[in-house]
Amino acid sequence: MTAPERLAARLAIRDLLHRYARGVDRRDLDLVRACFAPDARYTGALAAGTVADMLAALPAAMARYAATMHFMGEPEVTIEGDAARTLTPTLAYHVLRDPPGRLRTVAVRYDDRLERRQETWCIVVRHVHRDWEETR
Repeated sequence: MTAPERLAARLAIRDLLHRYARGVDRRDLDLVRACFAPDARYTGALAAGTVADMLAALPAAMARYAATMHFMGEPEVTIEGDAARTLTPTLAYHVLRDPPGRLRTVAVRYDDRLERRQETWCIVVRHVHRDWEETR
């Protein structure tokens, strides 16, 4: 892979990771779904199994919050051909509906395996590691 190809791949992967966060914050399940391969595996607070399991649990989880905002740190990206690994530190801010106005902050690391399929990067395995959380 040439240097320009590697840079283009890194940017496409970073954009994919940010699209996921934007989809969750906007409650756009189609945008979230488009970030994953249809056969993707997912392990985290929402589910342990497939991305379909996570997507099925997401609306109920999001209903607890009036709003969310994800701030993603710079991902650590390793690319090998049409496969990649990323580790993305993220702070997720959740404004609770009940009790109103309380803020739940969660620090997670998205540990992902990605593949380029038909010239498009997608997440094929996601492990969400929770580092800490705080509610005020």
